[in-house]
Amino acid sequence: MPPVTRRKLPGGPAALIFLILSVMPLPAKEKKSRKPFREHEFHLFIEPEVCYHHGEQDEYVFYDKTSNSEGLLSKLEWQERNIRFYGGRVGASFDRLGAEFQILSAIRGASGEMYDSDWLNYDNMKTHYSVNNNELDSCFRLSFTAYFDFHPIHSFEGFSLAPTAEFAYKNILFSSTNIEGWYGMPDKDGNFSAWNSPTAVHFPNKHAVLLGVDYEKIVFYTFIGGQAKLNLLNDRLHLALGGAVSPYSYVKAEDKHYSNRERTSYEYYNDFINIVFKTFKGNFSTFFDINDIISLGLNGEGLMSLTSKGTLNKLEPGKGWRSYDGNWGGVSEYGLQIGAGIRINIF
Repeated sequence: MPPVTRRKLPGGPAALIFLILSVMPLPAKEKKSRKPFREHEFHLFIEPEVCYHHGEQDEYVFYDKTSNSEGLLSKLEWQERNIRFYGGRVGASFDRLGAEFQILSAIRGASGEMYDSDWLNYDNMKTHYSVNNNELDSCFRLSFTAYFDFHPIHSFEGFSLAPTAEFAYKNILFSSTNIEGWYGMPDKDGNFSAWNSPTAVHFPNKHAVLLGVDYEKIVFYTFIGGQAKLNLLNDRLHLALGGAVSPYSYVKAEDKHYSNRERTSYEYYNDFINIVFKTFKGNFSTFFDINDIISLGLNGEGLMSLTSKGTLNKLEPGKGWRSYDGNWGGVSEYGLQIGAGIRINIF
């Protein structure tokens, strides 16, 4: 019987290893997770955004500085309606320290109405009242915010608190054209009738019209506050809620009351007002990371500034500016804003 010849596998042990590996199931491919933010890293983003704003700017004339409600001579209520802002922000952070710079500019257009009221008898009876179309001529805003994150709960790194400090600037310009008005007339003793009395004169009429007012307000704000931040869904969803108070803000406000149709003749007034701990705001933001580069976000802010008083001045032809020692100017405002942005995380 011939001897049995055993055939060797080609390749020897190497082929055997290849055969074993070829029949073993491959491990499932690991899903790539977003690179987490780590300490001692520098991050930079830019964020184009669009905002919708609703609010009001109020200006006052008082004959008594001791109270915000008493001594009211005049009030103009400038509505801010359907105002659309476009702009963006740039943000940077290193470790737990960060800063953001925002710039916004509004589109010119109709902005609701302006209501002009007077109490010329130095009492609580309104004597003059008019309704005007309000036009936003321009509005420019910028802000710079710095913050410092810290984690009060070491076992939960997704939650942090951040003290904030902010400087902001706003310049807003309105022009109004009169729709109609009702002016109480003085009696023989110089006392005016009420705006809605039978003796009040309605404008426009065949003898006269009211010619409108322009208003410009410049504000420098300072804010101190804080934010609570929460990161969820593997650090892809970012939530923040905050609030702040302004320890000091400065206002310069000017208005022109026109006396001819060409708007070349007018009475010119200005106010200089210091606001101390009377301006407050709250804000929120939420962002979702689509990937490592693009994030989509929604944000909102509410601001309220209580009535504050300051010096009132009038420009008199040939005499320059004259301060009214017995009268005071005043301002207040409120606003609600919601915006959306696309955040581009550069690194």
